[in-house]
Amino acid sequence: MGRLDGKVAVVTAAGGYIAGATARVWGREGASVVCVDIAEENVKKTAQDINDAGGKAIAIVCDVTDEDSVAAACAKAKESYGLITCLMNAAAGQDKKARVHETDITDYRRVLDINLTGMVIIAKHCLIQMLEAGIGSIVNISSIYGMVSPKERAVYATSKGGIRMLTKNIAIDYAADNIRCNSIMPGPIQTPRLLVRNPSLEAVLERHGPRLHIGRLGQPEEIAAAALFLASDEASYVSGTDMTVDAGYTSY
Repeated sequence: MGRLDGKVAVVTAAGGYIAGATARVWGREGASVVCVDIAEENVKKTAQDINDAGGKAIAIVCDVTDEDSVAAACAKAKESYGLITCLMNAAAGQDKKARVHETDITDYRRVLDINLTGMVIIAKHCLIQMLEAGIGSIVNISSIYGMVSPKERAVYATSKGGIRMLTKNIAIDYAADNIRCNSIMPGPIQTPRLLVRNPSLEAVLERHGPRLHIGRLGQPEEIAAAALFLASDEASYVSGTDMTVDAGYTSY
């Protein structure tokens, strides 16, 4: 038996590295996976990988900031597999480094729209189905920067801190409905996103090394393993928490 047998799972940003790894693991563990992303080629590849491995998955191109697009994606999930019972909320945009007085408000609104408002929209439409199903688990991807703030990243840190509070509010508001909600706060994970601000992975290790007590960067599959636990019935008494997966980065 798989740890997610019988679950219908929506995974946003499923064409990416962390959410893609999670979608594949959830599919391997028995969930019917609805892979959602704005990048068509990438999300189709993730769904194909799940199907090729013997799982069940469909790919849906969706803009999480567009409520009509999200509503249509959730309706397609129900039509394909039944009521949604699991959600990994992972879509995120990159910000531009700036102090607050230098912040481009258009950029600020774009990042908040993807990172936070998009999570609310997806959660809203998945929760409607979870209420009907009588069970649900939501895993929101925040960041260690929702707990400790980096320099010149006020916009990103604000969005990730907001995800933590959204998580806690959903956990409280839907506890009586048998719906849990938790967040994961990844530390530096070895994906191409790290190279947006760093010339090499070696430079990332040099910059973060003193706080990476395990001595290496994380892997997408390690976030996927945490997401699998939180989505599964093994975590039935876990709700409203922030799970740091960061090699001890935030321990001091």
